[in-house]
Amino acid sequence: MSRPPNAPEPDPATVEHPATHIGCERFTWMLIRWCVTHARELIAADPGAAVLHPEVDITRLAVFMPPAIPSGDTISLVTVDIDHDAAMASDLERPIIVAPIPPYRGKDSGSVVIDGWEQVYKALHQFRQMLPAYVLTTQTEHTVRDPFPYTPPEWR
Repeated sequence: MSRPPNAPEPDPATVEHPATHIGCERFTWMLIRWCVTHARELIAADPGAAVLHPEVDITRLAVFMPPAIPSGDTISLVTVDIDHDAAMASDLERPIIVAPIPPYRGKDSGSVVIDGWEQVYKALHQFRQMLPAYVLTTQTEHTVRDPFPYTPPEWR
């Protein structure tokens, strides 16, 4: 994502999802979808695309994990689908990727892990509380966002 020295910043609203990303890895959260493949490429090409945090607290993410032993007596409103074997083979040194969720109706919407749920799962099973994470800049988040046709205009 290098630009000539005097080139203007690209307008994220005009950056299209790369045509080469047919079958790319995507993460969907409610009505928002991100191209994880594109996010990884941007982070690798431009250190300013995301901020690396050596340690972020992942303990609050446990509510999104499937129970170790399903009991059938609880209802999970949102659960991230995890492949146990793939998760246990994941590299905990590889930073997860966190995207800021676009504001909705002028209110902050927080952030979401768009890549690295396997690492979160493994780390929590090993009683770890911290993982390294890339937090995407607002511009990078918008660039890798791949909206559905019915996505609210505020989130496109």
